[in-house]
Amino acid sequence: MSVIAEAIKAISDMFPIIDPEEDYLTIVAAEEKIAATESQRKREIEEAQANMKALVKLLEAARISSKRPASVPSEQAHAKVLNELDRTKLDLMKSISDMESHVASQEAELTKLKDEAHRLEEYDPAAEHTKELAGSA
Repeated sequence: MSVIAEAIKAISDMFPIIDPEEDYLTIVAAEEKIAATESQRKREIEEAQANMKALVKLLEAARISSKRPASVPSEQAHAKVLNELDRTKLDLMKSISDMESHVASQEAELTKLKDEAHRLEEYDPAAEHTKELAGSA
């Protein structure tokens, strides 16, 4: 038997198990399944890319908001301003204390002068003079 005859015999033996219509339907079903899977994967990839773009925008917004705006002083400049304000506060507190001390001394002097004015208002020089004359006579 020749090689060709053996091949023909093998094909002839397989002919009862080969059904071209069933094979065609299997291939069509497989192609449909492949197309559906490809479509689903494409949709999933598009969704993932849209989600990634949204996350990139969110990341960029977070990056921008995390930076100190130009209108806000740096940490060192802010600390310097706070120190200057503290010094000013202490100077003002000392000035207020000095002024309060001055006011207290002025009030004490005013009280002393009021007492002296009251004493002078009650003092009657004519009566004093009369006492002096009566005491010397």
